Amino acid sequence: MTRPTRRRVGRSRLPIALLACGACLITASCTTGGEEDAPAAEPSAPPTVHTTPSAGARPGPLPLDGHFLSREDHEKLRSALDLLVAACMKRAGVPLPPAPAVAAEPPRHERRYGISTPEQAARYGYHLAERTTPPTPPPVTARQQRALSGTPDGKPGPGGSPPQGCNAAAAERITGTDSFPADALVVRQLNMDSFEQSKNDARVRIVLRKWSDCMKGDGFSYTDPLAAPRSMAAGPRASAREIATARADVACKEKTRLIGVWSAVESAYQNRLIKERAKELTAARREHDDRLRRAAEVLRSFAPSS
Repeated sequence: MTRPTRRRVGRSRLPIALLACGACLITASCTTGGEEDAPAAEPSAPPTVHTTPSAGARPGPLPLDGHFLSREDHEKLRSALDLLVAACMKRAGVPLPPAPAVAAEPPRHERRYGISTPEQAARYGYHLAERTTPPTPPPVTARQQRALSGTPDGKPGPGGSPPQGCNAAAAERITGTDSFPADALVVRQLNMDSFEQSKNDARVRIVLRKWSDCMKGDGFSYTDPLAAPRSMAAGPRASAREIATARADVACKEKTRLIGVWSAVESAYQNRLIKERAKELTAARREHDDRLRRAAEVLRSFAPSS
């Protein structure tokens, strides 16, 4: 995974995907005002790091990883949704051609702390490695679109398709809502929180300064390893200077153990957040397991009889 962002679900391979993106909003509690304001909470001390930072430049696993949907989970959910949508459209007399294969997702923590692969730095600079683009599905007709997306007046769509559309009807079978399944909001929120908390931790700031000094020694002036790609990766291909910068970046990360230190510190923050939000994470896990159970039931119902 790259650095945490506010998108967190990938596209379904369904023809018209309902993206369950959700706004990862973090709300702050407020008081209505009384005779005295409540005292501000004391900032908690930085968590203790119990793991030895690795010497490599590639990020390892983080404690929250097990709370995200796995690739196998995504595949099971997507397959169940595909089958439900296809059956709905077929019943409505507006069948769709098979959906194209989904491109493989990059590793979860790829570039979470900036570029980390010497081979990619040498070949692509800060640009993403070339990936196979799946074929574009054929365009849908207006009638198919109405059957997929539903009707604004709440009446059945073409061929008696459900008023909410085949996409939403399929989602309801799995999630109980009209949104496709996605990683739990609390998991995405904690993932962003731990990144920001660790980035501002004194132990990480020290190693960031060491990395910056290392880069200066190679003739590049950056205070943040996440700033270099923002300033250099705009063009279609990597320039010679971009490649030289990226190679120095990765080398300095290895020399200073930046990624190992940052990952170890962030792991400590994630472990603390997991303990603090255990009830919410347990509830999210129950919901996650329930959706997988429903998806498994759908897959069994479509399995050919032996």
